Amino acid sequence: MTDITGLSAIELRDRIARRDLSPVEVLGAVRSRIDWLNPHLNAFVEMRWEQAEAEARAAEALAARGGELPPLLGLPVGIKESTDVAGLHTTQGSEIYADNVAAKDAAGVAALRRAGALVIGKTNVPELLQGLTSRNTLYGLTRNAHDPELSCLGSSGGSAVALSADMVPLATGSDMGGSIRGPSAGNGTVGLRPSPGLVARESSPIGFEVASVTGPMARSVRDLMLLTAGMMGPSHLDPLSWEAEAAPLLAPRPAGLKGLRVAVSADLGCVEVEAGIRARFEEVVAAIAPEVGQLEWATPDLGPIVRAFYVLRPLSYLVAFGEIHDTAPERLTPEKNVDMRRGHATTAAMIAEAQRDQTQAYRNLATFLQDWDVLITPGASQPLSSLAEIERKDAALRADNARFGPRDYDFSRLPSASINTPLTWTAHPVATIPTGRGANGMPFGINLIGRHRGDVRLLEIALALEEALGTRPGFGRPRPDLSRYGAGQG
Repeated sequence: MTDITGLSAIELRDRIARRDLSPVEVLGAVRSRIDWLNPHLNAFVEMRWEQAEAEARAAEALAARGGELPPLLGLPVGIKESTDVAGLHTTQGSEIYADNVAAKDAAGVAALRRAGALVIGKTNVPELLQGLTSRNTLYGLTRNAHDPELSCLGSSGGSAVALSADMVPLATGSDMGGSIRGPSAGNGTVGLRPSPGLVARESSPIGFEVASVTGPMARSVRDLMLLTAGMMGPSHLDPLSWEAEAAPLLAPRPAGLKGLRVAVSADLGCVEVEAGIRARFEEVVAAIAPEVGQLEWATPDLGPIVRAFYVLRPLSYLVAFGEIHDTAPERLTPEKNVDMRRGHATTAAMIAEAQRDQTQAYRNLATFLQDWDVLITPGASQPLSSLAEIERKDAALRADNARFGPRDYDFSRLPSASINTPLTWTAHPVATIPTGRGANGMPFGINLIGRHRGDVRLLEIALALEEALGTRPGFGRPRPDLSRYGAGQG
């Protein structure tokens, strides 16, 4: 029999409804596994076991009464540290916010509670949500369960590691430059960067910005669809808020592959992709081709979207960290100080040009996707960095900051883009699914880009491709070898 922690969220939900399992049993199994693995992986940084156990007992009583149950009743969910959970810290891993305790739940968390989910605790992030792995001065380093000496990425790295090691069936993330997509691909899990507004964001300092979104993370697309249904919901405080139909997410059906028109691009025409990743992507494409109705290599014209990304990204940081950067820049991370310098050096004309380029990229991609049902790219453009490499890169950033004034930036030296960078500002949804392992033995994922606010259809396509690839040896979800941590429980 499969351990409880290895069961999918869908199966857990169904067994709770049939009363084959109780929410109390599920929570106990999850707690035992976290007690075993978290000292080694550090995916979770703050827990609320006592409250979750009381909520599990209440969920068990509700299930015993029968009738229609909330869709996520009794399912444990990990919440990204930067997302508010009433009574828990929201620090972004920084001493700046070390004493910040949330007074109320974020909109997506409140929606999960209404759907019956058990919020069990917070997952780790990079400091101030920026960095090459999920490490910070408050909570330390989260390790990749597949290889503890390599990055687990970020900023939703703690959630991805918790999922990859079966510490929790469901988790949340957020994404600006790839913070759901990158960790999902790098840890062998599933994620959705939704169209802005599908999951309401009520506290964003720049509410009309499309770059930052909150979204679901899971171990399979079916589970991802369930979590999406639980998280989404409108809010009058989010100017981008919109509603999708929940029924197709709660009773998921895969899209018909034989009628599917698929475009594939290894680099989106503007990203440098490592040769081994490109080669593995070609293998994945070859596996997909016979399953679908039409597949062609085709790339949308995104114009100078990479430059637009780096010009526009600091705007929200200027609002959040401007005073700290001016008075005590040492309290910010090297990555954040680079963005702050860039933001201060940006002119209004540059912002206007970037917004124009962003608008054209959106329109070009939206037009491109009128001819294709989905665009597929690799889930990463470079292999995972080692922890030693990250130390060297951070030192180089600190040295770079020391060479410039706090409001100076050389725009001829913009950073290299990842495969996730260009799509952020187009506002299109992106689903990331695992497709086996790459040449380096680490998880390999692909990104599926769908039409703007076509999130449900995109997930149905992702489900169909996940199921088709899962029948092929070497193309399913890779699982980490956790034997180095002993026999464990759960």
